Amino acid sequence: MTSNERGQGKPVPQYMQIAEELRHQIREGVLKVNGPVPSAATLCRQYDVSMITSKKALQVLQSEGLVYSVPGKGTYVADMAVMIRTMPYRHFEQDERTYVREAGRAGRTPTAKHDTTVEAASDWVARRLEIPPGSDVTTTNYKVSADGQPMSMSTSWEPRSITGGTIIEHPHEGPHGTHGLNARFRAIGWTLSQIEERLLVRQPTTIEASELAVPPGVPVMEIRQTVRGTHEGSDDLVPIEAADIIFPTDRYEFVYLMDRPK
Repeated sequence: MTSNERGQGKPVPQYMQIAEELRHQIREGVLKVNGPVPSAATLCRQYDVSMITSKKALQVLQSEGLVYSVPGKGTYVADMAVMIRTMPYRHFEQDERTYVREAGRAGRTPTAKHDTTVEAASDWVARRLEIPPGSDVTTTNYKVSADGQPMSMSTSWEPRSITGGTIIEHPHEGPHGTHGLNARFRAIGWTLSQIEERLLVRQPTTIEASELAVPPGVPVMEIRQTVRGTHEGSDDLVPIEAADIIFPTDRYEFVYLMDRPK
């Protein structure tokens, strides 16, 4: 079925027509990266539509990651060099932190804010780490940016029954404080052997929308990750980390590589 057939009897809304024309201009280079996009007021005059209609057109483009707004200044064409997150090899083949690799691949400079505490595992965390509720876990909250643009926020939990008293007890201190999960746990005899990720696309919470500067209408990808490892040659898979990671979908592309089982 063609788009015309689907649309028989249902005229395309004006805001969608305006968005399509601007989208075409962006793709053809008429509107340049980081250059201005016509304002809502300009679109009102150009297309003889209401302010509500012109704003909805710009919101559509913003939800697609094609434009971004600067409060008090205007709307501009976005640089579409999105970050790419690959699975499963990113953990098994690298020692640096994942966000550092992803930003570098996109030619961007990453920064991260993090805060670590020791807490009692909630039922939610305990089930995923397969430990008794109330057990001590190292909890770290992250907010990652690239070139100043918020890219993700997350919370991770590591069981202190594994890391407590070791050189990786604190994720950002000691000789492996700048390393990713693979190198950190290898330092205490663990091998990353399995990664489980559950993906959920949803609307952001108020806090997520604020912290990540998520435009109206843009969903987030929540990834509930559990990493399992084996210790010094054992075949037993043991959860060594759980994490909930939130990504604005206008800034990330998710690529999953799956080999045929041998």
